[in-house]
Amino acid sequence: MKETIDKETIAVDDKMLEQIDAYYDFWFQINDIYRIWAQKHNTNETTVFILQVIDTGAPFCTQNEIGSKLFLPKQTVSIVLSGLEKKGYIVREPNPSDRRNKIVKFTEQGARYARGLLDELKAMELEAFASIAPEKRLAISETFALLAGSLSKASLKISCPPC
Repeated sequence: MKETIDKETIAVDDKMLEQIDAYYDFWFQINDIYRIWAQKHNTNETTVFILQVIDTGAPFCTQNEIGSKLFLPKQTVSIVLSGLEKKGYIVREPNPSDRRNKIVKFTEQGARYARGLLDELKAMELEAFASIAPEKRLAISETFALLAGSLSKASLKISCPPC
């Protein structure tokens, strides 16, 4: 089977379509693993990843940095941070260098909570990665980098029809 896609002629065979389908299957499976893991810890994966960004940005990060790093809308970041603030895990303060953007910091309680959660998650990820040969781990990282770049370039070529 051959077909063309878009205005450029891209030869597509059944094997490539199967590979894209397999990619989706694995992507959904990995997302589901993180979702289930987060649920077992009474949270969600978005919150876990936001905690990770705050942790790696210590002593503080900004709301914009969180959104940019995780490719999340400002509203989503704000909602999650409001929930963390209500639980006493973070504080948000005005950024003296940019009043429109808040600085986000862990409270002492929040740092303990995040550390426990993130250490357990990292242990799971380390166990999984340790079961993969070093050259395959490198190939995974390199392939994801290539795919992200290729998808980014391809997405710039596509014009969205008016909604």
